[in-house]
Amino acid sequence: MGDRQLHSELSVYGRAPTLPQEREYGFWGAHGTCFAYSIATWCFLTGSFTANYVGAVQGIVCLLAGALIGVLMVAPPLSAACHRYGLEQMDFCKTAFGQNGARLVVVFYLINMLGWSGLILVMFGNGIVNIVSALGFEPPAWLAGAGVALGLLASYFVTTRGVRLFSLFNNIITPGLLAVICFMIYMLVTTHGWDEIVSAKPLDPLPTPWLNYAIAVELGIANGVSFWAGIGFLARNTKSRRNAIYPEVIHFGLVNGAVCSIALISGLVIGTDDPTEWMVPLGGVVMGILALTFVALANITSTAVSIFASGLALRHVPSLARRSWKVIMALTCVPMIVFVIWPQELFDLGGAFLAYNGTMQAPIAGILLVDYFLLKKQHIDLRSIFEAAPSGQYYYSKGFNFLALGAVVVGQVAYFIIYNPTTGEALPIIRFLPATVAAFLAPAVLYWAGMKFWLEKRYGIAPGDSDTLPTKLVKPNL
Repeated sequence: MGDRQLHSELSVYGRAPTLPQEREYGFWGAHGTCFAYSIATWCFLTGSFTANYVGAVQGIVCLLAGALIGVLMVAPPLSAACHRYGLEQMDFCKTAFGQNGARLVVVFYLINMLGWSGLILVMFGNGIVNIVSALGFEPPAWLAGAGVALGLLASYFVTTRGVRLFSLFNNIITPGLLAVICFMIYMLVTTHGWDEIVSAKPLDPLPTPWLNYAIAVELGIANGVSFWAGIGFLARNTKSRRNAIYPEVIHFGLVNGAVCSIALISGLVIGTDDPTEWMVPLGGVVMGILALTFVALANITSTAVSIFASGLALRHVPSLARRSWKVIMALTCVPMIVFVIWPQELFDLGGAFLAYNGTMQAPIAGILLVDYFLLKKQHIDLRSIFEAAPSGQYYYSKGFNFLALGAVVVGQVAYFIIYNPTTGEALPIIRFLPATVAAFLAPAVLYWAGMKFWLEKRYGIAPGDSDTLPTKLVKPNL
């Protein structure tokens, strides 16, 4: 195996920084992947969940504004740093959280990625159920779970073939998805009309009107924040800085919000929050089955991206660092077997899971933004990323930056004080300060103040200053 091939194995399927010539996504690749990733995943789910609380006009405003706000909260540091240095996302987190602290972030990361992957696969399984029903057959009770298992196997196949296969799939699926979305818009307008859409009532609103609106905003922002888990993976595989940030903001923010709005309207007029139940009533049997097929294929691509990124995160577990990629992918798929066993039960928890992404990801995003742009001035020491010895700049105290970890807890507490997604209880301040925004701002301010006025003086060097660091790795962790 030559040096170039060996490095490619360590970077594409591992944690070594990707070199420019190893990156797969140009302009069309970046836009196509981001488009398919955003549309095929939680946008249909988010729109359907929002239909429970608000009508069409309020929902469109909440989803568009919320998704854009959420993405702009999480994308800048990950897009900039992971592209510039070719870093895997969890390695970048070491600059703020420390060598061992980043492993705790991996837990949040995996919950996000595998949770959404499971929900997407249930949507894939439900799509198969609805195709069978549309063909005039009675689907057995086990079919949805079997569909999840089939989708899981397909995702495993895609992820063990490398990043290039994602681009190939997206070149085929993306035009089909565009056609499906345009068809949905056409059928909604011609079949139901704008008056019926505007007058459609929420499916299951809460008794307090302002709380319904506030929760819809919260769902929109949490939807944008949810993309935190995949942004670094996409950015490290793009060929230019422009393609590392603009496609993510455009598709995960504006396009995603727009398609969420279409899903919202579909849920309102059809009367169900299961996205796979819209296609046949909207388009008839033939077009409905075709639309379901494209959405199902896109769900496989989106699940594959999530599983691939999750596998890279598992490389941070010492016992898995040198395992073969097929073994890593198999281990990543194991937790999602629960979705095979209890597909609908777990799918029904999707709304609460979406909201919890605000408390899981927003505090981490706020800390990384402050750390990379305000403290480190967009310069990090690449050697120290892979230095597990105490001499490394990002070792902090026993491998943990306890200030950053404590700030995450503060952000989570702030979130739950303002809004509890399980009970639906919220403070009136949520009308002006969404819980996810509070969970982003509170730890960001605390972390900046603590680093600026305490830890910099304690460690004797400013973040990003590598002049006093050793030139060779003492204890590499790659």
